[in-house]
Amino acid sequence: MNKSIKIIVNELSELLSGKCIAEIINLETDNIYNKSAISHIIKKYIDENCTYSFDIIKSQNIRLKFISVDSEYKCLEAMSFSGRSLFYMIGEDWDSEDKLEQPHLKKHLNYTFIFIPIIKIKKKGVFNHYSEWKIGNLSAWKPNSKELKLIGEEWSRNKKIIKNGVKITRVKHGNSCRNNNNLPKMSDTKFIHLRPHGKNSFDIDKNYLEHRGVEITKQSFWLNKTYINSLLNNYTWKTNSRVE
Repeated sequence: MNKSIKIIVNELSELLSGKCIAEIINLETDNIYNKSAISHIIKKYIDENCTYSFDIIKSQNIRLKFISVDSEYKCLEAMSFSGRSLFYMIGEDWDSEDKLEQPHLKKHLNYTFIFIPIIKIKKKGVFNHYSEWKIGNLSAWKPNSKELKLIGEEWSRNKKIIKNGVKITRVKHGNSCRNNNNLPKMSDTKFIHLRPHGKNSFDIDKNYLEHRGVEITKQSFWLNKTYINSLLNNYTWKTNSRVE
């Protein structure tokens, strides 16, 4: 991690860590009911109070990721990457030097990720009020060569299945039915898994249907919850101690 990135991470840590949403929300202008409301509120607060604009932050190949966690910093959901048709994975090669063949996922791992934990307390199945949600200690992570290799192995498992044709089975779920597939689940992997990332169950991957004859909801890769937990623990940012 270069010095410029360290300085940015350090300032963001000092600016955000320990603050409650109630301290930074503007009730007159912030739409708390939007699905991405908390991330928008924090980004707006950063934009108004940080020395560095988002353009500068992005120019340093930094990506901000907002992670919902409990009081023990256990994340509540996996972290998604942007998706595209499974069909394109067939022509990708994890180890290729050709940019045209490099996987979509690998390109998205070529960043420094700043995890911004949002601490929520749940009692009897209900979260505490959003104004009481607290921003935890930030973590900064850039995948190293060993991690990329191991992630690549899991990616390749998925590619093999996708190339051969994903198998879809209809199974009973409550009073109705749902589709299952033979792609590795989060419980089968350490780092990543594919899961639906469409608007709804009718948001089909049309390219994969056209070229492989398989009707499957749009998918994207997600970083596993257990691995995010380890990153939050192992890469917690120590303010000032890492800026030389």
